[in-house]
Amino acid sequence: MSKTEYAKLLTSYIPGTIYGLRAVVTLPSKTWIAYLVKNRGNGFLDAYLSLDRYKSNKQYHYECGLSQTVGKASYWGELGREGDGTWHWMYTAPNGNYDINQPFNLNSGQQVPIELSINSSGGMDFIVNYNTVKTFNEASFTASDGITNARVVIGACDQDFNSVSNIPGNPLIEWGTFTNQIEMKNIAYQTKRGGAWTPFDPTGKVNEVFWPQGYDHRTTPQRFTYVTSNGNLTASLKKAGINM
Repeated sequence: MSKTEYAKLLTSYIPGTIYGLRAVVTLPSKTWIAYLVKNRGNGFLDAYLSLDRYKSNKQYHYECGLSQTVGKASYWGELGREGDGTWHWMYTAPNGNYDINQPFNLNSGQQVPIELSINSSGGMDFIVNYNTVKTFNEASFTASDGITNARVVIGACDQDFNSVSNIPGNPLIEWGTFTNQIEMKNIAYQTKRGGAWTPFDPTGKVNEVFWPQGYDHRTTPQRFTYVTSNGNLTASLKKAGINM
Protein backbone atom coordinates (compact mmCIF):
# COMPACT_ATOMS: atom_id res chain seq x y z
CA MET A 1 0.00 0.00 0.00
CA SER A 2 1.19 3.52 -0.72
CA LYS A 3 1.22 6.39 1.75
CA THR A 4 -1.76 8.04 0.05
CA GLU A 5 -4.06 5.03 -0.13
CA TYR A 6 -7.14 5.04 2.11
CA ALA A 7 -6.90 1.44 3.22
CA LYS A 8 -7.31 -1.19 5.90
CA LEU A 9 -5.17 -4.34 6.00
CA LEU A 10 -4.71 -7.52 7.96
CA THR A 11 -1.21 -8.97 7.87
CA SER A 12 0.34 -12.03 9.49
CA TYR A 13 4.10 -12.63 9.37
CA ILE A 14 5.93 -15.93 9.11
CA PRO A 15 9.13 -15.55 11.16
CA GLY A 16 12.65 -16.28 9.96
CA THR A 17 14.00 -17.18 6.55
CA ILE A 18 11.84 -19.41 4.36
CA TYR A 19 11.88 -20.65 0.75
CA GLY A 20 8.20 -20.79 -0.14
CA LEU A 21 4.81 -19.45 0.96
CA ARG A 22 1.40 -20.51 -0.27
CA ALA A 23 -2.32 -20.29 0.48
CA VAL A 24 -5.66 -21.09 -1.07
CA VAL A 25 -7.86 -18.00 -1.39
CA THR A 26 -11.62 -18.38 -1.34
CA LEU A 27 -12.93 -15.27 -3.06
CA PRO A 28 -15.91 -13.50 -1.47
CA SER A 29 -19.40 -13.98 -2.88
CA LYS A 30 -20.26 -10.26 -2.64
CA THR A 31 -18.21 -7.07 -2.53
CA TRP A 32 -18.78 -3.33 -2.44
CA ILE A 33 -16.04 -0.89 -3.48
CA ALA A 34 -16.43 2.86 -2.98
CA TYR A 35 -20.14 2.17 -2.63
CA LEU A 36 -22.37 5.27 -2.51
CA VAL A 37 -19.47 7.60 -1.71
CA LYS A 38 -17.64 10.19 -3.77
CA ASN A 39 -14.08 9.19 -4.55
CA ARG A 40 -11.45 8.91 -7.25
CA GLY A 41 -12.63 5.59 -8.67
CA ASN A 42 -9.43 3.68 -7.91
CA GLY A 43 -10.33 1.44 -4.97
CA PHE A 44 -9.76 -2.31 -4.74
CA LEU A 45 -9.78 -5.45 -2.61
CA ASP A 46 -6.74 -7.75 -2.33
CA ALA A 47 -5.65 -11.10 -0.93
CA TYR A 48 -1.95 -11.66 -1.50
CA LEU A 49 1.48 -12.86 -0.40
CA SER A 50 4.11 -10.26 0.46
CA LEU A 51 7.83 -10.77 1.13
CA ASP A 52 11.37 -9.49 0.75
CA ARG A 53 14.61 -10.88 -0.62
CA TYR A 54 18.04 -9.35 0.01
CA LYS A 55 21.18 -9.30 -2.12
CA SER A 56 24.31 -7.31 -1.26
CA ASN A 57 22.34 -5.58 1.53
CA LYS A 58 19.73 -4.35 -0.94
CA GLN A 59 16.06 -5.06 -0.34
CA TYR A 60 13.79 -6.46 -3.06
CA HIS A 61 10.09 -6.32 -2.16
CA TYR A 62 7.25 -8.32 -3.77
CA GLU A 63 3.46 -8.38 -3.47
CA CYS A 64 1.72 -11.11 -5.46
CA GLY A 65 -1.83 -12.37 -5.30
CA LEU A 66 -5.44 -11.68 -6.27
CA SER A 67 -7.26 -8.38 -6.70
CA GLN A 68 -10.63 -6.90 -7.55
CA THR A 69 -10.88 -3.30 -8.77
CA VAL A 70 -13.73 -0.87 -8.34
CA GLY A 71 -15.67 -1.53 -11.55
CA LYS A 72 -15.67 -5.30 -10.97
CA ALA A 73 -17.18 -5.30 -7.47
CA SER A 74 -20.69 -6.65 -7.00
CA TYR A 75 -21.73 -3.06 -6.26
CA TRP A 76 -19.55 -0.03 -6.73
CA GLY A 77 -19.30 3.70 -7.01
CA GLU A 78 -21.35 6.69 -6.00
CA LEU A 79 -24.37 5.49 -8.02
CA GLY A 80 -24.25 1.91 -6.73
CA ARG A 81 -23.62 0.29 -10.10
CA GLU A 82 -23.44 -3.50 -10.40
CA GLY A 83 -20.29 -5.37 -11.49
CA ASP A 84 -19.71 -8.99 -12.37
CA GLY A 85 -17.74 -9.82 -9.19
CA THR A 86 -14.65 -11.10 -11.00
CA TRP A 87 -11.04 -10.96 -9.78
CA HIS A 88 -7.62 -11.35 -11.41
CA TRP A 89 -4.05 -12.11 -10.40
CA MET A 90 -1.56 -9.28 -10.07
CA TYR A 91 1.91 -8.50 -8.79
CA THR A 92 4.20 -5.63 -7.88
CA ALA A 93 7.95 -6.20 -7.84
CA PRO A 94 11.16 -4.12 -7.61
CA ASN A 95 12.36 -1.60 -10.17
CA GLY A 96 8.88 -0.58 -11.24
CA ASN A 97 8.04 -4.09 -12.38
CA TYR A 98 4.33 -4.75 -11.98
CA ASP A 99 1.34 -6.29 -13.70
CA ILE A 100 -2.18 -5.15 -12.80
CA ASN A 101 -3.67 -5.67 -16.27
CA GLN A 102 -4.43 -9.38 -16.37
CA PRO A 103 -7.92 -10.51 -17.48
CA PHE A 104 -10.58 -10.66 -14.79
CA ASN A 105 -11.33 -14.38 -15.09
CA LEU A 106 -11.61 -15.50 -11.46
CA ASN A 107 -15.18 -15.71 -10.18
CA SER A 108 -16.72 -14.81 -6.84
CA GLY A 109 -16.66 -17.78 -4.50
CA GLN A 110 -13.87 -19.51 -6.44
CA GLN A 111 -10.99 -21.18 -4.59
CA VAL A 112 -7.66 -20.08 -6.04
CA PRO A 113 -4.28 -21.47 -4.86
CA ILE A 114 -1.43 -18.92 -4.90
CA GLU A 115 2.25 -19.53 -4.16
CA LEU A 116 5.65 -17.84 -4.11
CA SER A 117 8.59 -20.24 -4.02
CA ILE A 118 12.30 -20.30 -4.80
CA ASN A 119 13.20 -22.44 -7.81
CA SER A 120 16.40 -24.41 -8.49
CA SER A 121 17.94 -21.48 -10.40
CA GLY A 122 17.43 -19.04 -7.53
CA GLY A 123 14.52 -17.22 -9.12
CA MET A 124 11.17 -16.94 -7.42
CA ASP A 125 8.08 -18.37 -9.08
CA PHE A 126 4.63 -16.82 -8.70
CA ILE A 127 2.16 -19.66 -9.12
CA VAL A 128 -1.60 -19.23 -9.58
CA ASN A 129 -3.94 -22.20 -9.91
CA TYR A 130 -0.84 -24.44 -10.11
CA ASN A 131 0.54 -22.56 -13.13
CA THR A 132 3.69 -20.42 -12.98
CA VAL A 133 2.56 -17.01 -14.24
CA LYS A 134 5.77 -15.08 -13.48
CA THR A 135 9.37 -15.81 -12.45
CA PHE A 136 11.36 -13.06 -10.71
CA ASN A 137 15.14 -12.78 -10.52
CA GLU A 138 16.08 -9.11 -10.37
CA ALA A 139 19.40 -9.58 -8.60
CA SER A 140 20.95 -12.85 -9.81
CA PHE A 141 19.74 -14.64 -6.69
CA THR A 142 20.90 -18.17 -6.02
CA ALA A 143 18.87 -21.08 -4.72
CA SER A 144 20.29 -20.49 -1.23
CA ASP A 145 19.00 -16.89 -1.12
CA GLY A 146 15.81 -17.17 0.90
CA ILE A 147 12.75 -15.11 1.71
CA THR A 148 12.29 -12.81 4.72
CA ASN A 149 9.45 -10.68 6.11
CA ALA A 150 7.00 -13.10 4.51
CA ARG A 151 3.33 -12.49 5.29
CA VAL A 152 -0.19 -13.12 4.11
CA VAL A 153 -2.32 -10.02 3.56
CA ILE A 154 -6.00 -9.23 3.19
CA GLY A 155 -6.61 -5.61 2.25
CA ALA A 156 -9.31 -3.12 1.32
CA CYS A 157 -8.56 0.22 -0.34
CA ASP A 158 -11.45 2.67 -0.71
CA GLN A 159 -9.40 5.00 -2.90
CA ASP A 160 -5.96 6.41 -3.52
CA PHE A 161 -5.82 10.14 -2.84
CA ASN A 162 -2.71 10.24 -5.12
CA SER A 163 -1.03 12.98 -3.07
CA VAL A 164 -0.91 14.01 0.57
CA SER A 165 -2.49 17.35 -0.33
CA ASN A 166 -5.66 15.50 -1.46
CA ILE A 167 -6.21 13.73 1.87
CA PRO A 168 -9.44 15.36 3.09
CA GLY A 169 -8.50 16.02 6.70
CA ASN A 170 -8.40 14.40 10.08
CA PRO A 171 -10.31 12.35 11.18
CA LEU A 172 -11.00 10.24 8.10
CA ILE A 173 -14.69 9.28 8.13
CA GLU A 174 -16.36 8.46 4.83
CA TRP A 175 -15.73 4.86 3.73
CA GLY A 176 -17.57 2.76 1.15
CA THR A 177 -15.66 -0.52 0.68
CA PHE A 178 -17.00 -3.74 2.19
CA THR A 179 -16.79 -7.47 1.67
CA ASN A 180 -18.24 -10.64 3.03
CA GLN A 181 -15.86 -13.46 3.90
CA ILE A 182 -12.47 -13.68 2.21
CA GLU A 183 -10.64 -16.81 3.31
CA MET A 184 -6.95 -17.63 3.07
CA LYS A 185 -6.68 -21.30 4.00
CA ASN A 186 -3.99 -23.98 3.85
CA ILE A 187 -1.42 -21.27 4.60
CA ALA A 188 1.97 -23.01 4.64
CA TYR A 189 5.67 -22.33 4.18
CA GLN A 190 8.89 -24.13 3.29
CA THR A 191 12.01 -23.93 5.45
CA LYS A 192 14.04 -25.66 2.73
CA ARG A 193 13.86 -25.11 -1.02
CA GLY A 194 11.71 -27.84 -2.50
CA GLY A 195 11.06 -29.23 0.97
CA ALA A 196 7.95 -30.14 2.90
CA TRP A 197 5.24 -27.55 3.54
CA THR A 198 4.62 -26.59 7.18
CA PRO A 199 1.17 -25.20 8.10
CA PHE A 200 1.26 -21.67 9.51
CA ASP A 201 -1.07 -20.68 12.34
CA PRO A 202 -1.80 -16.92 12.29
CA THR A 203 -3.60 -17.06 15.65
CA GLY A 204 -2.26 -14.27 17.84
CA LYS A 205 -0.09 -13.01 14.98
CA VAL A 206 -2.52 -10.81 13.01
CA ASN A 207 -1.67 -7.12 12.67
CA GLU A 208 -4.18 -4.41 11.75
CA VAL A 209 -2.76 -1.67 9.52
CA PHE A 210 -4.44 1.56 8.46
CA TRP A 211 -3.35 3.88 5.64
CA PRO A 212 -2.68 6.75 5.44
CA GLN A 213 -0.80 6.49 8.71
CA GLY A 214 -0.89 9.33 11.20
CA TYR A 215 -4.62 9.92 10.65
CA ASP A 216 -7.58 9.08 12.89
CA HIS A 217 -9.72 6.48 11.09
CA ARG A 218 -13.34 6.71 12.27
CA THR A 219 -15.03 4.79 9.50
CA THR A 220 -18.01 2.48 9.90
CA PRO A 221 -16.93 -0.25 10.24
CA GLN A 222 -13.55 0.77 11.57
CA ARG A 223 -11.80 -2.56 11.11
CA PHE A 224 -12.02 -6.05 9.67
CA THR A 225 -13.67 -8.83 11.62
CA TYR A 226 -11.52 -11.95 11.42
CA VAL A 227 -11.06 -15.46 12.76
CA THR A 228 -7.98 -17.67 12.68
CA SER A 229 -7.03 -21.30 13.07
CA ASN A 230 -4.03 -23.39 12.07
CA GLY A 231 -3.44 -22.61 8.40
CA ASN A 232 -6.40 -20.24 8.08
CA LEU A 233 -7.26 -16.54 8.15
CA THR A 234 -10.84 -15.53 7.32
CA ALA A 235 -11.90 -11.88 7.27
CA SER A 236 -14.91 -9.74 6.44
CA LEU A 237 -15.64 -6.02 6.41
CA LYS A 238 -19.38 -5.54 6.84
CA LYS A 239 -21.69 -2.60 7.43
CA ALA A 240 -25.11 -2.69 9.04
CA GLY A 241 -27.90 -1.97 6.61
CA ILE A 242 -26.15 -3.53 3.60
CA ASN A 243 -27.46 -6.95 2.59
CA MET A 244 -24.31 -9.06 2.87
